Amino acid sequence: MKKSGRCDWLAPGATMASARCSVRTLAGLGSAVSARRPRLLARDSRVLVARGEREVLVFGRQESALLSVEAVLQFDSAVTLLLPAAGRHQFYVLCENAGIHRVTLPPGPSPDPVLLPVPPEAAVLRDEGICCFVVVEEAVAEETLATLSLRGASWVLSLYKRAEKLFESSVLVVPPQGDRAELGSPVMCVVHPSDGAAPGRTDPPGHLYLEPVLYRLLFGVDAALLRCPAVLCGLPDGRLLCLPLCGLRSSEQKVRPSVLHSLEQPLVLLGTSGGPQGLVAVGQQGRVLLVTTRDSDSEGKVEDFRELDVRGPVACACLDGSRLYYSTAADLVTLQLTPGQVPVSLNVSRVTALSLTWNPAEGGAVVELLALSLTGQLQKVTLPQGSEARSSARLPSTLAGQRVKDLLAAIGDVWVRASSLKSSVKDRKEVLRLLNQVLNVSSLLLSPRKAGEAARPITCHGVTSWSSVLQEDALMLRCTLENHSPHVLEPGWSLSVQVQSVSRSAAVTHSFVLQKLEPGRRTGVDVPLGTACDLTLPLQVHTSLMFSMGAVWGSSEENPQLSCVGLPLNTLVVDWLDGLRLDRPSSPAGSSDFLVQRFLRSRGVTSGERGQEPGPGSYRAALKVSRELLASRLKGPGRGGLGAAVLTWLLGQPVPARVSAHCPSGHCVQLAANEVAPSDCSQDAVMAAVELQVESSSMAAVCGLHHAILRRVQDLLSGVSVEREASAAPRAESLRRVLRRVEALGDALQQARVPVALGGGTRTSSERLLQVYQQLREEPLLVM
Repeated sequence: MKKSGRCDWLAPGATMASARCSVRTLAGLGSAVSARRPRLLARDSRVLVARGEREVLVFGRQESALLSVEAVLQFDSAVTLLLPAAGRHQFYVLCENAGIHRVTLPPGPSPDPVLLPVPPEAAVLRDEGICCFVVVEEAVAEETLATLSLRGASWVLSLYKRAEKLFESSVLVVPPQGDRAELGSPVMCVVHPSDGAAPGRTDPPGHLYLEPVLYRLLFGVDAALLRCPAVLCGLPDGRLLCLPLCGLRSSEQKVRPSVLHSLEQPLVLLGTSGGPQGLVAVGQQGRVLLVTTRDSDSEGKVEDFRELDVRGPVACACLDGSRLYYSTAADLVTLQLTPGQVPVSLNVSRVTALSLTWNPAEGGAVVELLALSLTGQLQKVTLPQGSEARSSARLPSTLAGQRVKDLLAAIGDVWVRASSLKSSVKDRKEVLRLLNQVLNVSSLLLSPRKAGEAARPITCHGVTSWSSVLQEDALMLRCTLENHSPHVLEPGWSLSVQVQSVSRSAAVTHSFVLQKLEPGRRTGVDVPLGTACDLTLPLQVHTSLMFSMGAVWGSSEENPQLSCVGLPLNTLVVDWLDGLRLDRPSSPAGSSDFLVQRFLRSRGVTSGERGQEPGPGSYRAALKVSRELLASRLKGPGRGGLGAAVLTWLLGQPVPARVSAHCPSGHCVQLAANEVAPSDCSQDAVMAAVELQVESSSMAAVCGLHHAILRRVQDLLSGVSVEREASAAPRAESLRRVLRRVEALGDALQQARVPVALGGGTRTSSERLLQVYQQLREEPLLVM
């Protein structure tokens, strides 16, 4: 049940105004009207009047514009409701405890009154508990009726078609304070979504039309999309029940009416105001409910329930557009259902039933009300054409200018809210687009790779080079980001490069904002790794793609953990091979510091080990790799032979089979690659090997380069599968010699560890370990 708000529609401090109207008696009923609620129905040229008794008087128009009785319909019990049927001259009549009857009147006027007894066999529905009904569909011979019956302690809402029950549901009765007569009579109507017809059209009695937005808010999206009607029931306890008729064609469906609102007093009228703009419910004690739509900042259009109180009790009422006419038995009053209006008395008393008719007149339309008085007179109340009755209910002229200003200000506010809403919708669409892009890129980079699958569509590669920065030699890493995905990396994405030393725990992170990287394009950034003085190799470089959530939500300082999304790309290793500076005869070194050092060394100015060429006291390390393994990786020896091809692969640039270079510390190193036949294996050509030699006066340089070469050979072994044939296998005797040498080296290592474990000195152990290491460097095992 919806909540409502009180509304000060009536002008503050205003008293009831009055207006002149003409009243003409059309016919007399001959007796006073019963205290029970009478019924009045005008259709075509006939008027049907039920005084709350067994008879229904049928009046027809005469040339003098007066009404005369054409027929009297007599039933077995009191008539409680009249409604038109689909056929011409046909009506539905609800009798107390006798069900619903369908009556056909003679087509032509009768000069003398005719008494037409209606037998009980004329009843189309014989349910004795029916208190109210409404015609849902008006197709001839296919009419669908909705009824409301009182059965014990429940109100039962049923749907019939040709006397066949299609649906039934019940709600509990609020306990009455007395017998059944004190419950009062319910009211019913059928509500349809408006189809855009003119507001002034004449709708069938009991049928209302609401604008589609309000209809959807009140009865649901399904009813609005299917444009199916909904039944409204006003119970005597004030509850307003609604039941959309979407697909209700079987009594097996467990659907119950819902409570739309409660006026907490019996209802007299259900209608619409301002055409289909609002739903109106009028209570017997003077409470009026108006249901319209209003704008909400967060939800757009929402329903708005407003209540006001008028002077009661209300005996009967009818609606003309946005104007309400109601009778308090003591007076007939009209009220414009807009804020700031005052009730207008029409100075007509003792009206107990009302019906609205339209009489086109020159220059406008004259509103005519058909009224039934308690004294038994059928009257026509004509309201003044133009503005006499309407102007008396308008605002004072002093407030008209302010009202116009308020309306203009309201229009401006609506425009501002609409612009803000449009901007908000645009921003949300952009946010959704960015989030969708982030999810797609994350799916590409985080999904597990299958065996044999190509590389990720977004990758990062690195190449090192030496450059001069602030008159110091520095090793730079050129990171190239390649985008082979179908997505554009827009502002908000950034490339994060984290440089971490293997021997140190500290790490340095560099972030580079991407402007716009289209699919199939690449971009490069330069990352400083360190100067020649403080460079510590090897280094691990972790690259990742970062998306800042600030591009979506704005500032994310409140929750830094959710400030960005990180997607790992590639991990690079910068070792001693990447830090070498080759000596080229054509261009001997690339930096000014290197040229100065060479000049000083040539003149004998420098001292110490730094910059000295390897000599008799230098350190040396060697590594033997199977020629077959290297040939499968390098795709052939090339022009300079297999040795030159191996060094070219290790250094990443074309070099001969023997090169001279300088390490970051400035020491000179010699690298050589020669094809040899292993002494510990068969002399078969298949077991030919390439010996990689490293020589330098710096032990740190030899160890670092040796480790770098071993790491790359290990990567080579993990990435290449060498097919071995039986004819290419080494001889058994050669394998036995290799195993004996490995066992001897293992025993030497074990003996070097024993003195340390027994608490002896470490000098002897260090010497033995150094001897084993020298044997491995001078006569290395063959990597196959």
